[in-house]
Amino acid sequence: MHNQFYVLTRDLHFITVGKWIAHNNIPHEVHLNRTRFWIPTGPLLTEFLLRWADVCPRVEATEDSL
Repeated sequence: MHNQFYVLTRDLHFITVGKWIAHNNIPHEVHLNRTRFWIPTGPLLTEFLLRWADVCPRVEATEDSL
């Protein structure tokens, strides 16, 4: 199972999160105001949540308009 998150382009942590995404080969989509990405359940998700759970909101399955 993959968990979808996003980080806003103007967030102070955008560059750091982006480097982590690239380093870990996380699938992502770059948009004008945000970058969406998908993290599989497991140790990588745990690491991500410990670092950026307060910065990168989760996209719920029922949210299509984000």
